Amino acid sequence: MSEKTTPEAEKPAAPRDIAPRHTWVFPFMSLVFKGYLSIGGWRVNGRENVPKTGPVILAPNHASLLDPPLVGVSCGRPPFIMAKAELFHGIVGWAIEQMGSFPVKRGGADRKAFKQARKSLEEGHPLLIFPEGTRTRTGELGKVEPGLLMIAHAAKCPVVPVRIRGTERAFSPRRPGFRFVRARITFGKPIDFSHEYTQKGGRELFEAMGQKLMAEIEALK
Repeated sequence: MSEKTTPEAEKPAAPRDIAPRHTWVFPFMSLVFKGYLSIGGWRVNGRENVPKTGPVILAPNHASLLDPPLVGVSCGRPPFIMAKAELFHGIVGWAIEQMGSFPVKRGGADRKAFKQARKSLEEGHPLLIFPEGTRTRTGELGKVEPGLLMIAHAAKCPVVPVRIRGTERAFSPRRPGFRFVRARITFGKPIDFSHEYTQKGGRELFEAMGQKLMAEIEALK
């Protein structure tokens, strides 16, 4: 008896490989978001600290869903964004994908997300990763997750600390509703990780790099 084969049309579809990219949605949503920010007030400091070309990791504190687009319209270059996988559903998932976001599964090592992050940097793009991994519920700086440091160590690229203030007043764990905010974002000078990049990666090294990063973010006004 011959083995029964499944017609091509009946085979289950393979999971779609979401590759980082930007489409017309990014400039359109940038205009919309800039209009929203201008109502409450929006100030950018230190934009000159973001390299105009080449790979760079942007590392901001995270208190609100407003933070990713705020960094995107403020840094001078459209970044690719590592975002939690739970967001990639429906119209929201479609929109953030078109704006250059790609998913990361939280709670463990996500090799696919790591590869996509490396690819973005290897192609010379800015990459936005929140070192805390999620929004803080207090508005204060939270604990650093190792993912950003692992990617930075592998790519050996500049890391720019970023301090965001004001966005915790909307779309945050404590204040989830819509409201206009007075946002302020400061880009610090790239952190000198040249010594750390020559060392073998490991938990102790990444913890030390994380402490250095968060101290730089804390110092930004």
